[in-house]
Amino acid sequence: MKNRIAVATDFSQNSLIAISKALYLAKKSKSTLDVVHIVEHSIFHDPKQSKRTGKEALAKFILEHFPSPEVVIQEFCYVGSIVKGICKHIKERECKLLCVGSAGENHHLTEILLGSTAKQIVKKSQIPVLVTKNESLPDYINAFSPTDFSNNSLKLAKVTKKLFDNIKITFYHMINRPFEIRLGHYGADDEQISKYNKSAEEKAKEQSKKFLKELDKNNVNMVLDSGILTYTRLLSVAESKNSSLVVLPTSGKVSFFALDVLEHSNLDVLICKF
Repeated sequence: MKNRIAVATDFSQNSLIAISKALYLAKKSKSTLDVVHIVEHSIFHDPKQSKRTGKEALAKFILEHFPSPEVVIQEFCYVGSIVKGICKHIKERECKLLCVGSAGENHHLTEILLGSTAKQIVKKSQIPVLVTKNESLPDYINAFSPTDFSNNSLKLAKVTKKLFDNIKITFYHMINRPFEIRLGHYGADDEQISKYNKSAEEKAKEQSKKFLKELDKNNVNMVLDSGILTYTRLLSVAESKNSSLVVLPTSGKVSFFALDVLEHSNLDVLICKF
């Protein structure tokens, strides 16, 4: 893996924000930056002409908005599928992080992130994907990550700490409790239900202690909650903890709502595939 960050652009305002944040992160981590533009293939256009026009537009865009970038920038333009083009680039260039805007005015990145191809770019990307959701400085101090205490959660924490120096991570675990009415249907009385819930809490606390022992205690903490894990609850707690970044794995118990979190989050989102 090279010390290189990639950012995708369709020249929209949202992708401009993504480039700004990628530049900041590249400077802070002393990385180089690849700015990638994909011209979607069309039978009505000459691929060579499309690529030439795209390269010229990309060069003009970068010069206009980032005349003095303070980091090494390399510009790349391809013709073809957006998802395939981006994934091929980050693989061949051995990038460590891909930054993208939350939506594009030309609908290119909207299709990637919020449409049917959203899962594809997340699943196919072999590196973490940072989705920029606001214009705040990407000086990530507090990250918020749901956890099921799995090895993937541990890996995710280590990847996040490697990408962002001195970041603090608050892990969030939802204790699995069957609804009391459901337990009642199975013949459990109030005392048995209370005993079951207490047992679930104690188990979660023990798992939490064991999980945190694997990480730097000075920069991690755990929030235990009970109920049903939803993206609304997750984002509400994340904002209450003054988080600046939501970190999600694309496998495990939380992956099914990753795109809902991505779509509704006001915070930047880092998605990692395991």
